[in-house]
Amino acid sequence: MKVGSLKPSLISRQWKAGPGIVVLIAVGLLLAGLSMALYNEHLASGQKLRAVTVQAEILSGSVAAALAFDDRETAQEYVAALSANRDVEAVGVYDTQGSLVAGYSRPGSRLPATNRVHAPNWVGDRLVVTAPVAQRNAQLGSVYLRTIQDPFIRRAARYGGIALLILMASLVVVVLGVSNGSLAKAHRALQAEMEERSKTEEALRLSREMEAAAQLTLATERGRAALRQSEQQLEFALQAGRLGSWELDLETRRLTASEFFRANFGLGPNDNLTRYEELFARVHADDRDDQLQAVDRAIADKTDLETEYRTLSPEGEIRWILVRGRAVYDEHGSPVRMAGVSLDITARKLAEERQRALLDELNHRVKNTLATVQSIAMQTSRTAKTLVSFKSAFLARIGALARAHDLLTEVAWEGASLTRVIGRTIEPYFADGQVDRISLSGPDIRLGPNAAVTLTMAFHELATNAGKYGSFSTLSGRVNVKWRIDDTNGPAAVEIDWQEAGGPKVAPPSRRGFGSSFIERGVAREFDGQVQLIFGPDGVCCRMRLPISTKLKLAA
Repeated sequence: MKVGSLKPSLISRQWKAGPGIVVLIAVGLLLAGLSMALYNEHLASGQKLRAVTVQAEILSGSVAAALAFDDRETAQEYVAALSANRDVEAVGVYDTQGSLVAGYSRPGSRLPATNRVHAPNWVGDRLVVTAPVAQRNAQLGSVYLRTIQDPFIRRAARYGGIALLILMASLVVVVLGVSNGSLAKAHRALQAEMEERSKTEEALRLSREMEAAAQLTLATERGRAALRQSEQQLEFALQAGRLGSWELDLETRRLTASEFFRANFGLGPNDNLTRYEELFARVHADDRDDQLQAVDRAIADKTDLETEYRTLSPEGEIRWILVRGRAVYDEHGSPVRMAGVSLDITARKLAEERQRALLDELNHRVKNTLATVQSIAMQTSRTAKTLVSFKSAFLARIGALARAHDLLTEVAWEGASLTRVIGRTIEPYFADGQVDRISLSGPDIRLGPNAAVTLTMAFHELATNAGKYGSFSTLSGRVNVKWRIDDTNGPAAVEIDWQEAGGPKVAPPSRRGFGSSFIERGVAREFDGQVQLIFGPDGVCCRMRLPISTKLKLAA
């Protein structure tokens, strides 16, 4: 029905009957719209608080592993994932001391220097949420998340339409108050529009939450993949370096040990090594105090643990290990656990012992060599008639001593064969093609280092005498050296015969010089044997009977 078609009296009666009701309805609509706007604002704030709290908790769980391993790069990746959310103004990850580890803030804003966990609160139009980061009851740090309210334009767009519709409805009610049907229809349309907008806003909120959750899930998966890769790389490095790994709970004394760490104690994968007391029982008794002091000192001083000690396997085998580690402390500064690596250094310790033994042996041999040189000098000076003869004899004897040392050096001072000692000593007295002037025959006899030096000097004196007065002084002279094992006259001994032939006539010397004294007395004293020098007319003969011992024995 058109308004113009109504009769004036009917319009007048309707308007007079309900102008107050129309005004009340309009005011009620305005108040209802304002109440709905306030309620929606409160509902949106609560939903935002829950969404931000969930994001903070997800971030806290994600960065726990990164804080446990002090991995700032991974923590920054989680923070960067949240930066894509346009409602996030600032996000930070802090350690147990409240210091910033990783963070992000939009231009014009900044993160607090330190952070302490507190209840969510609004700071102006900013929502601030903090959450603790913990793992196995150990506090690792905290997270800080600050978001902004929806921009004024977005909020105005959210409620401006509602307010406009309410205002229009009020005007319609005022203008068309008489049209109850039109007012009811407008009210239903307004209610439907409000419901539709509420659904749209709810869908938009859910979409944003799902987007944020998806971003965090992606960042979490990336972090887990990076953590798995780091763990695999660490395990590979430990296995490649044959390093054992261990972790000790300082409160329960429970020990977690890798396969290589167990092997350091001579244990297999199934042997018990789950308590610190079990480990301590396998430490060598002489090293236990040092091991305890090293652990206590590292925890008290908050320094790295580094100690070496011996271990005992179930079979009684002693091995050396090097242990390095570091303690982890809670937010109160109390130690909660300790972790580290171990390395079997038994080979290094044995090498050090061998090196010390070699140095001791070298020191001993140097002293013996110097004593020998001193004795040669003194004995040579007593028998030399002139300085020239002293120099010649002394240098020749030092040369023989040097050749003996060269021979022993070639075999690492583990001894030499009698054949090589004789051949090396008399080699300088023959030119090429004259090696048939000497004959060497006998079994393979091994000489100790001191025995090799003594016999080298003895054969040098015999060869020097032969070169000056005996078989080596003529081209027709020969020397026959033979030796054998004799056990017919008491304990087994090596009998060595040096026989010269083809040289000048030999007469016994008028006095005994250094060479004769050394051969008859020095050799006999060194081997506790018997030596006889015979100056026959056909050539010098030297007979030695040297008992079998560690200094002189038949080769195996």
